[in-house]
Amino acid sequence: MNHPLIAIAAALMICLSGCGQEGVGPVPTDLVIELSDQFTGDFALVGEDGEPVTDEDFEGKVMLVYFGFTHCPDVCPGDVGIMSAALNELGDKAGEVAPIFISVDPERDTPEALRAYFAFDERIIALTGAPDAAKAARNGYKLFAQIEQLPDSALEYTVQHGRFFFIADRTGQPRIAMLGGLSPQDLAAVLRRSINDF
Repeated sequence: MNHPLIAIAAALMICLSGCGQEGVGPVPTDLVIELSDQFTGDFALVGEDGEPVTDEDFEGKVMLVYFGFTHCPDVCPGDVGIMSAALNELGDKAGEVAPIFISVDPERDTPEALRAYFAFDERIIALTGAPDAAKAARNGYKLFAQIEQLPDSALEYTVQHGRFFFIADRTGQPRIAMLGGLSPQDLAAVLRRSINDF
């Protein structure tokens, strides 16, 4: 799950601290990558109910965006669990966040499949769409994804993709990214600061 962002992460690190804001603890600065305005965050997809959803539907909220797929055996489920646990950590502030999962495998991740997969946490907004629309959404976040054939597996293929949590401000502009696999507490700390700052 390599991505060009990893190579430039050191140059894009930003220092975020909890100083001067009551109730906002320190955030893990070594996990946070600042994004340029080349990241547009635009998407036009469909939700679990099959209805159209765009990035503009979430204006006014801080967006937490993760790209993955439901047939992923371990990494994506773990990161989705981190998303859910981070929302729990936020408590009453969770309502200010739009937690969004965008499929990198739209052929298999139908609205029905997403609805079943995310039944455990209805707060997470799962999106899919036509392959071209899914690719456009990835392009808006500069996210790498590529199908890898598995000829000896019943799954037939997997999807190699960048593993990041993206946070977009209340206008929908992606502002920061974090590598997946961080703790729910660290993700919640960054979200708290983003709620205050964005």
